Parts: sequence; C-alpha cells; structure tokens
Amino acid sequence: MSEDNLQKLNNYFEKYIDGMLIKDIELLKARNDELRFSYPYILLVCSCIDLFGGIEKDFAKPNKQGNSQERFEWFITEWMGKVNPLYREKSLAYLIYDSWRCGIVHQATLKKGFVASSHTYDRNKHLYYIEDEDIIYIHPLQFADDFTEAQKMYRENINNSLADTGYIESLYNHLQNMMEEDNDRKNQSLAEFIKILKNNSLVFNSTDNTVTTTTTVTSSKSSQETITRLPDEDELSAVPSAAPKEDDLK
Repeated sequence: MSEDNLQKLNNYFEKYIDGMLIKDIELLKARNDELRFSYPYILLVCSCIDLFGGIEKDFAKPNKQGNSQERFEWFITEWMGKVNPLYREKSLAYLIYDSWRCGIVHQATLKKGFVASSHTYDRNKHLYYIEDEDIIYIHPLQFADDFTEAQKMYRENINNSLADTGYIESLYNHLQNMMEEDNDRKNQSLAEFIKILKNNSLVFNSTDNTVTTTTTVTSSKSSQETITRLPDEDELSAVPSAAPKEDDLK
C-alpha cells in the first residue's frame, strides 16, 4: 500500500508540479529577456511552496483552523535553506510569507522592505541589502531557480522514505484531504453557474479546436502592424491546469 501511494504522489507531482507550475516558470524564463517578468515568478513559487507545505503538514490544523503560515515557513527553512542558508533564517521565512506571498496575493504589491526585478541587478545580488535605498533586493528568477532545486531535494527525500510507511501514508492522506475539500456553498454555486453557462449556450467539448494562434495589433505610434502569436506547440507547451481528480493519481 505504501509503495502504491508513493507512486500516486509522484504521479501527482509530475502532472501538477512539473507539468503545470514548473512548466509555467519555464515558459516565463523563455521570454524573460523580452518581457522581464517579476511577480509571476514569485506567485508561482509561493503556490508551490504552499502545496508542498500542505503535503507535509496537511492543509489545516486538527481543529480545522488554517495553517498556511506554518506550512509555508516550514518549507522555506527546511528545504529552501538547503539551497541558500539565508532561507534558514526565521525572519526571512516570515517575510517571504507575509511580504512576498501575502503582499502580492492580497495587496497586488510587495510589502515594505523589498524590491523585485529580474533584470535591474545581477542574480547574485538576490537577497542583498541595498544600503542607500534601505531596501532588500529580490531577483525573482533566482528565487524560482532556488525553489526548483529545493523541491527536487524534497521529492527525493520522499522517495527515499518508502520504508517509513507512516510518513508516506500521512503525505498521501494530506493530498487526499486537499483534493476532497468540499462544502455546500461551493457545490451549490458551481451547479448554479454551470446551469447559467448551459442556458446561454456557453458550452464546448474538449475535442473542439478553439485556439486562435495569431492576432493583429495596430500600434498608435506606428503605421506598421505588430503581429503577436502564441508560441508554436513544438516550441513551448504546458498542460492546461485543472482541479485534480482521483484518476489523476493512478
């Protein structure tokens, strides 16, 4: 049973971490020189950290109270800290949770004390203090690479723990708890909205080819047309994201 559940965990990680979240990071990196992303890296990494923390610590306390800060800071100090010792500092773990994760998610900006840019300064200045501006520098691409390395080590640790049946079972049960999250209001709202979509003929089948790959944009600064397109399928590809189902783990 433990070996079977370990395989299901790996199947989930491969599909939803490798095939979606990390793939999205790779898609951003491929265009970074052109578009110079910052916040998208931080958002994707923080989502992954939340997930792995929940796999380890469960997604709520036994009393059903939230534990997002506890599980988030655990992954930062325990696994990101193996990549860069600065992440082991509890002060930084808290600040990444409060100022980076919560700041961008809830306030659409980093909170006081940080500036993020994937191009202004070299990546080796990540987590350095800019003395004359009294602010700490985040290189989001370095943060993403640090996470990618940390999650590899965490997953390797899980796979090396097959003999610890209690540990593997707890991880799998935490994943199940997350996937089976349910409440009456959510189910009612989902049913109501699906009915609205059907009544308005806003329906298609997954086999339908509905993707438009080219658009034409007329610039106000030039009479020339600018053609923008999605990358060719053989250049960059990602799996469409969706809520996981039990069959995904098989």
